[in-house]
Amino acid sequence: MRIGTSVRSIVLSAFLLPMLAACGGNGSDSSSGTTSASSSSATSSAASSSSSSSSSATASVCPTTGLYFCDDFQAGNSDKWDLTPGTGSFAVVDDPGVSGNKVLQYTAGSTNGNVIALLKDSEWTKVTNKADYYVEARIKPQINSTTGNKQLFLIGRYQDATNWYLGGLNVQNSTGSTQVEAGYMKAGTISRTVQAKRAIIMGNQGSNDGQWYTVRYEMIGSTGVVYLDGEKIGTVTDSAFASGKIGLFTANKSFLIDDIKVGDPSVKPVQLTLSPSTLTYSAEAGDAAYAVTITATKNDGVTADTFTAVSSDKNVVSVSTTGNVVTITPVGAGTANIVFTSGSDATVTRTIVATIAAQFVQPTATYTLTGKTSPVVGETAAYIDGKLTLTFDATPVLGSSGSIRIFKTSDNSLVDVIKTSGNTDSIGLNMASQTRGVATNPIKISGNTVTITPHNNVLAYGTNYYVAIANGVLTGKIGGTDFVGLGKTANWNFTTKAAPSTSLTAVTVDDDGTADFRSVQGALNYAMKNVAQTTAFTVNVKNGTYEELMFLRNKDNLTIKGESRTGVVIQYDNYETLNSGSGASASGTSTSGGGRAVFLVEGSDLLTLDTLTLKNTHIRSTVYSNQAETIYFNNDAGRLIAKNAEFYSEQDTLQLRGYTWFYNTLVAGNVDYIWGQNRVALFENSEIRTLGDSQSGTTPSGGYILQSRTTSASDKGFVFLNSSLTYGVGPGGNTVAVGTAASTYLARAAAGTWVDNILFISCKMDTHITALGWAANISGNPAPNPSTATASSGWREYKSTDMAGNLLDVSGRSSNSRQMTDAEITASYANRAAIFSAFNSGAGWSPVP
Repeated sequence: MRIGTSVRSIVLSAFLLPMLAACGGNGSDSSSGTTSASSSSATSSAASSSSSSSSSATASVCPTTGLYFCDDFQAGNSDKWDLTPGTGSFAVVDDPGVSGNKVLQYTAGSTNGNVIALLKDSEWTKVTNKADYYVEARIKPQINSTTGNKQLFLIGRYQDATNWYLGGLNVQNSTGSTQVEAGYMKAGTISRTVQAKRAIIMGNQGSNDGQWYTVRYEMIGSTGVVYLDGEKIGTVTDSAFASGKIGLFTANKSFLIDDIKVGDPSVKPVQLTLSPSTLTYSAEAGDAAYAVTITATKNDGVTADTFTAVSSDKNVVSVSTTGNVVTITPVGAGTANIVFTSGSDATVTRTIVATIAAQFVQPTATYTLTGKTSPVVGETAAYIDGKLTLTFDATPVLGSSGSIRIFKTSDNSLVDVIKTSGNTDSIGLNMASQTRGVATNPIKISGNTVTITPHNNVLAYGTNYYVAIANGVLTGKIGGTDFVGLGKTANWNFTTKAAPSTSLTAVTVDDDGTADFRSVQGALNYAMKNVAQTTAFTVNVKNGTYEELMFLRNKDNLTIKGESRTGVVIQYDNYETLNSGSGASASGTSTSGGGRAVFLVEGSDLLTLDTLTLKNTHIRSTVYSNQAETIYFNNDAGRLIAKNAEFYSEQDTLQLRGYTWFYNTLVAGNVDYIWGQNRVALFENSEIRTLGDSQSGTTPSGGYILQSRTTSASDKGFVFLNSSLTYGVGPGGNTVAVGTAASTYLARAAAGTWVDNILFISCKMDTHITALGWAANISGNPAPNPSTATASSGWREYKSTDMAGNLLDVSGRSSNSRQMTDAEITASYANRAAIFSAFNSGAGWSPVP
């Protein structure tokens, strides 16, 4: 199941199938914004502190007044509930790590999609307002081995097993894919009209790790609001259900739950929200301070609240507060907790676990670096977008802490810090209004060589720099000498080349030869800065492998042309867990939200990708959330041309909007690997290759080629002309099922209001394509929109053949699909001009090779 920000629907039967788819100091050590408090004795254990969110460290007890209903399970039973756990199980257990507290534990089984608990009628009769109320609970999601959907919802206004409102959590394997959701189930189909990404951390059953989260869903008239830890997340407007009782629903998620409440929705939750919301922080002593903005509100939902912020160890981190901003300063090596507590409700807390490494110290060791570095020592024409390499005698080992730093030689000023983990970058122009923020892995070890990618736009032209590496970052030998770090005295210095002319209309990129840039992004930065939006510009790329994420915004008529189709490879291992979502730029220097594609394109028209390979090297795994595009072309009115090119990923290879033309290209993947909210995408004389799924192990796999989300029924959607549907071995060495065991489908529907416009014209299809062809109403996949195809909309084919050119027997095709006639093809799909006739409000477009 795809996770995103749009309205999604889930048919209950989908839950029956596995999903295809982190001494001294300055300032006071505790403060409330106006006054300081003494340091607390909070534990410094990361595991114990991480479970303290939204709860006290003692047994929780339901209040005796102010609620319609409450169950804290302190009686040691679940007598107030009708439990239907399916293949899972319930038990009232001791809350790990909290003395005397009882909680309800659910252990997921093998069956997905259950209403697992409903409040008994004998308890519901005591509730005085059965229409307008909130349902709230503290929830701790826990890890379970199943790989299916993992929704966990509070139910409100329950009518029957297939009709009710919902608010709660969607807890996937990766915190990058977890969400707070709200919506409704109607006639057995769940629609999640609110979907907001939040990092929901899971723990292990029986252990004191993970986190407690307070989830609330309130209903007033036709308005429903979902909250997480007091933060208002989103609103649902629906009037289908006027009243009804509460319950719990899960799709295969183990959890602990406590303090289930029903109350007056005019009483709002106490809010204590941190921004950034991450509850871990790592730095080196002496690094710049880290600022956290606090939103604190009392239970009227309006009045500002006070709060305190306390460091458990001032020798590790100190904290100080000005207004609603808490400044965390790394002081010394160690681990400490920063505990934030609401001024109006001491049970509402947040905890940041801070891990601080020792302060960076310039090493003094020297080495024979001749032939060991790039740029070479004393280089006078280094590239501002180049990588740094350091070669050891044997394969070095990367440490878990410390940093690599670049200093400006003239004044020893620090210009870049590259950590061993947890790096982010802001891709694009640092002087532009929008940049692409991403998490990155800038340190790579291949053989004996370490490659280090400096941050985007940190180096200037015509400037001398030196590289320093803290002791412990890398372990190994250089020239027989133990490597104990590298500082200014080691003399790895270089001077960057002079700035190029600002009037170029073409530049060259080469990873090792003489060129204008070392990276494709360096060339894109030049174009965005120096070339008028509509002026034609060409980036010529020499053969080589370019490990980078890319971003282009508001630059038209730009061509990226490779020296050879397979010799130029632009790639990166980017995926949903690392950078969640389709992605978008943000104002200023953004460090997140840039999405999981290798190449993000925004607002650009007539981008041409010619004679090159774009690859997302991520390999599907149950450990991660695996959406991993090569390109997200995000311009509803724009045009993309790809010719003589290749695109490789496993899941979601191409995400397309607007008008796109793929000519003589190869597109490879295995799960929804062509999709997007497009207008028209024409794949002409191209190969569409289904790869063996790396998650399938040695079992031959299938997949879904398309998931169309065409903007409207009048748009032609995805059209394949004279193309070949083939199969091949996946990156994990696995195969695709063929023949009578074939399990690859042409498409599956996205549900909701999306339009499923797909047409195959005179395409060859190999034996991996199922006889049914289209995945409608099977394996939990809904019927397409429209459910019955017409000549202009829906799932359609025209004269599909086998690989030898013989017409296929299509008698077994899904009844939701249509076989087109000669006249229907001639009328609307005779040539490129006809297919792209709607471009620019009917002005049309007829691209040429």
